[in-house]
Amino acid sequence: MATLTLITHAHTQVDPATDAVTWRLSAAGETQAAELAGQPFWATVDRVLLSSEAKTRLTVAPLLAQRSLPIMADARFAEAARPGWCDDYAARVAAFFAEPEHSAGGWEPAHAALARFLDGLNALIDPQAGEHVALVAHGLVLSLYRAHLLDLATVPFEAWRRLEFAAVAHVDLAGPAITQDFAPVAPSPPRA
Repeated sequence: MATLTLITHAHTQVDPATDAVTWRLSAAGETQAAELAGQPFWATVDRVLLSSEAKTRLTVAPLLAQRSLPIMADARFAEAARPGWCDDYAARVAAFFAEPEHSAGGWEPAHAALARFLDGLNALIDPQAGEHVALVAHGLVLSLYRAHLLDLATVPFEAWRRLEFAAVAHVDLAGPAITQDFAPVAPSPPRA
């Protein structure tokens, strides 16, 4: 059976003047990425999937400097589309999760983001293949997928808020079921 290791990207340097998809890692994020590269689970990983956002590739850059693994970037694993800067990000996130069928302030609806994410998983991973795939993605979409695995109708806001940067979870895709919930590899600045 296939194993999926989920990884939240490392902490980023927020720049309100630029689109979040272009943000780079902060100094804390670079430290997290280096710690992530040393994690023992990498010894059994067959390939790495990334979102199309640079921060996910930067999160595994130290790993890829040490070992050669096939990698593939796919836009289906990108963060929920969020046009422009939002001054009250936490409130927008709460609304995003509370009403998954509706757009919160022009954001991609949560149900659409989850459907896109699941489409990527179904297209790129065969649960029966017996491989170990690592997927580096984003807090909102990974929170949606986690809630999906736990059969929750919505994501509890506090669950997202507690989800740290550069955190790792493991999923048995035969169930599918979470076998180890998200745990950070290094200290993380708090979310919004």
